[in-house]
Amino acid sequence: MYTKKPIFDAVRLMLKRGFTTAEVKALDAAIDEATGTIVVTAPKEAFDRAAFLAQFVNTKAPAITAEDMKRAADRLGVSVKHIEMVRKVESGGTSFDNSGRPIILPEPHIFYRQTGGRFGHTAFSYPKWGQKPYPKSYDARWQVLADMAERDTEAALESASWGLWQVMGFHWKALDYDSALDFARRMAASETEHLEALVRYIEANGLSDELRACRAGSPDSCRAFAKGYNGAGYAKNRYHEKMAEALQ
Repeated sequence: MYTKKPIFDAVRLMLKRGFTTAEVKALDAAIDEATGTIVVTAPKEAFDRAAFLAQFVNTKAPAITAEDMKRAADRLGVSVKHIEMVRKVESGGTSFDNSGRPIILPEPHIFYRQTGGRFGHTAFSYPKWGQKPYPKSYDARWQVLADMAERDTEAALESASWGLWQVMGFHWKALDYDSALDFARRMAASETEHLEALVRYIEANGLSDELRACRAGSPDSCRAFAKGYNGAGYAKNRYHEKMAEALQ
């Protein structure tokens, strides 16, 4: 009996980053082939679209309280206004849609990356951000997620941003969730779980100081946090400007 962990650890050190879903599967297969391991794969069950979508419906999801917001702010060492700022910019304050589903935004370019592009160029998978417009309705967004999940459920859940603070699913491991599915189901549980994901993200990425530095009417003061939270393309999408405005 052997473990693959040392091999994965060594490759991770060489790459200086974590693995995509596609890379994990490819490396697993390569190790099995090299070691002569016989892998017996059970037949893949037919994808049940209705069941997949139903697990994320919660028409009685509890709302965040003022006490929840205060505890989160204290935990991060920031003001409640700073947390509200991120919420306004990321979701406009909408947590669940009229069908009881958490607000999501599937990202086809992330799904393409997470799956190594093996599903080609489609409405739900393409290599570059902005190649196609996002679906406008929540129903359409959930159908895109289901299209992804029919091909690769884990990668699909990793490729959407979730909830009030639009935390990406692929952060699940860094944020100490059990799996992408655990993360997604937690996002369907309550607004408080959305807040917990935000706090974990800021803690894991060391962004408390950057968030605290954001000031109303000062886009430059928000650049560091916007870059850490929204990525290198933050300026193109004016996230630093939106944050400074949201604080006013």
